[in-house]
Amino acid sequence: MKRTTMKRINLTASLLTVLMLPALATADSGSQNVSSACATLEYMAKMVAVNTMVPDRSDSFSQLQEMNSQLRQMNRLICQRVILTSETRGNSRYRNGSLASNDLYYDAWYFPNGELFMAEPGEDVTVYYPNGNPMAYHWMHGNQALFWPNGKLATHYFREFDVTWYYPDGNIITYEAGLQGGRWYYPIPRLDGGFGQQLISRDWGVEDERFYYLSFTNDGLMYATRERIRRKLILDDIDLLDVPGVLLLITRLYNVPDSARDFVPPDANITGAPF
Repeated sequence: MKRTTMKRINLTASLLTVLMLPALATADSGSQNVSSACATLEYMAKMVAVNTMVPDRSDSFSQLQEMNSQLRQMNRLICQRVILTSETRGNSRYRNGSLASNDLYYDAWYFPNGELFMAEPGEDVTVYYPNGNPMAYHWMHGNQALFWPNGKLATHYFREFDVTWYYPDGNIITYEAGLQGGRWYYPIPRLDGGFGQQLISRDWGVEDERFYYLSFTNDGLMYATRERIRRKLILDDIDLLDVPGVLLLITRLYNVPDSARDFVPPDANITGAPF
């Protein structure tokens, strides 16, 4: 009798496991979609932070600040939660009452101002800034164009090695993104009066190589000193693919505050694109 009962219990447990597997797989897939979308939001925050610090002449500072506010609200509502319950996953709304998503696992996400963020998390869709401009038309694919919040081209080939990136004002960041030892530039003219932009480094990311650190005299004149690349400035090829993250790492040398700090733990490395 006991043996028969045990067989029935084992059979029931096996049957429940089989029945639950699709649901568990679906839940896991949905959770991964949310993680992917939140990583995208973090990357977008870096792009907005860089555009705010290095704007084009035509950029509106107040609009960039408002975009940052929209990103922070989405981050607080969705990405800072420890878990998503069935209640918080569906019909999520901001404090102003606007819809964030009908289903955070599989449906469109919206900013508090009603603008679309993405049509479906975890899929190769167009990703939009809170001002309605696209960040990327095919976010999940490499070899695609990426844009700054102001609509200017950041690069023709996102997630590709050895390609050119541009500042929001059109100046060159680097011709060799994703390559350790490449040349990187500040968005200012050469301080020695020569032609072109001021170098950050001829061998950026390589340990013990030199980079130019900008300082000011008492009269407000800018000058550069040569320092060694050490500790957090030692970057590999993957780190150097995340160009906005690397730029924020550089600005943090000068204690310049940036809004991207709100999206990652304070002890986290700022570099790292969602691949």
